[in-house]
Amino acid sequence: MQEKYLPILLNITNKKILIIGAGKACREKLWSLGQIDVEVTVIAPEIHEDFYNKSWIHLIKKKYQKGDLQGYSIVYVGINNPEIENEIRRDAHEQNALINFVDKREFSDFISPSVIQRENFSIFVSTFGKGPGAAKNIRKEIEKNLELDRLDIETKKFILNRKITNS
Repeated sequence: MQEKYLPILLNITNKKILIIGAGKACREKLWSLGQIDVEVTVIAPEIHEDFYNKSWIHLIKKKYQKGDLQGYSIVYVGINNPEIENEIRRDAHEQNALINFVDKREFSDFISPSVIQRENFSIFVSTFGKGPGAAKNIRKEIEKNLELDRLDIETKKFILNRKITNS
């Protein structure tokens, strides 16, 4: 059966986000999460240098242990260890946390698109988890070919005019 995805924007205000793993696959998540100005905790025994010196990331250098998901609403996993991944998946479902396995969409509750974030709009590009690199390339083409800062200003003017009109 082919997965079906509902594109939604999830309100993450006051939600805690956890990344388990700090290798290449998880580094890709940093770019998207960094754009939305959200605090993230990372648990991994080895941490790539890209994770350091970011004020919005709290690093915990250790292996995953049962109980580490306590209080987290959204979990990203990129560790390439099926036994531990299964344990994390069970723990996440017990905690009612949404979980994304960075390279295993078939085990994930959700997939994350490639994101372009501006103050007044967002653009999301997805290949439904089949080709994250392709989604990233499409995002870069959009960034290169559209005047996103101008569109952001125009969007802000539109929003302000609509508020004035509706008042």
